Amino acid sequence: MDAAASFIKPDRSSFDLIRGQHAPDFRSARVAALYRYWRSRRLGALPMRADIEPADIKSLLPFVIIVDLQADPFRVFYRLVGTAVVHASGMDFTGTYLDELAFDICATPDLIRAYRAVSESRWPGLGMAFAQITHQTALDVEYLICPLGDAEGAVRQCLVIEDYVAKEGFESGKLRLARPV
Repeated sequence: MDAAASFIKPDRSSFDLIRGQHAPDFRSARVAALYRYWRSRRLGALPMRADIEPADIKSLLPFVIIVDLQADPFRVFYRLVGTAVVHASGMDFTGTYLDELAFDICATPDLIRAYRAVSESRWPGLGMAFAQITHQTALDVEYLICPLGDAEGAVRQCLVIEDYVAKEGFESGKLRLARPV
């Protein structure tokens, strides 16, 4: 295990579906921007992957993840992982299934439940995770999972964003937040 990862201890995490018209109080301006963009593409039905124009969210792309959802058994596949996510995580997990990874700031089963809740409800979800290093909070991670529909209206992909807030005197790029199982 990487020496930096040995100091990371999960503190607490949360995840809630965003139901209805009112946006939550986002901590991250990037997360709020992706939520507004996803809603602008909704137009009465779930947006499809083809409705998402990367040029419209160019500044957010380093923080964006696109996942594929497989139904039976339920699995999450990381189709695309943005460069800021790779940097903060300490590895590029593009082309990997969630159940093949271990994240140091939230449990894999919790993330699987979050993706399943978004898939089944068809509502976006907002999560927060915290990493602690030697009893001082070092990094907050706010993430948003937005469902994308397919031609039949089923949720088969999600547009995700993660944003990282490093505490003063701590460089988030030194963390290794993900590792293969």
